[in-house]
Amino acid sequence: MSKEQIKKVAIKHFNQFGFDGTKMAQIAEEAGIRKQSLSYHYPTKKVLLMEVYKEVIEEECAFVRHYFEEHKEEPLEKQLYDFITEHKNRFLTEPNVTLMYSLSFITPLEVHDFVLSQFRMYLTALKEVLRLCFTQHKSRLSPEECTIAFVTMLDGLDIQLVYETRLAYERAQKITWDIYWRGIQ
Repeated sequence: MSKEQIKKVAIKHFNQFGFDGTKMAQIAEEAGIRKQSLSYHYPTKKVLLMEVYKEVIEEECAFVRHYFEEHKEEPLEKQLYDFITEHKNRFLTEPNVTLMYSLSFITPLEVHDFVLSQFRMYLTALKEVLRLCFTQHKSRLSPEECTIAFVTMLDGLDIQLVYETRLAYERAQKITWDIYWRGIQ
């Protein structure tokens, strides 16, 4: 079993049981290896989570940059609205993304500082890309203000995904998007 397969099983368990409820023995069993073999690669659950979470953050930073580069010719309104929709879809279908957002809201004390520092790296990447988008489009607010408002809206929507449902997210997305878009015009 490769480290990549172990990490995939670990992400599944962290999403399903949380950090505290995840057991290294269960990860090893599902991965088809002995616990001692798992311990060779990851001596503790904390080490495993930290490696997985760091990679997830790097992956999502790359996704954000790629998304906006790929859609830069589209009208800003479409770029941003479709990003919010894609953001939701990734949370619902990509276990890595689910882990990233769930841990950012429900952070285990044992890895609190690490998770927050990594998540701030994601937020920095997102804000940099958004600021550039807003710099290239006319708005009544500054690029910085548009970025702050967008990230704040996205954070509020993320709560719908973590604590509520997809339908709650979609309803909130329609309402908040209309208010946001009118507000920056």
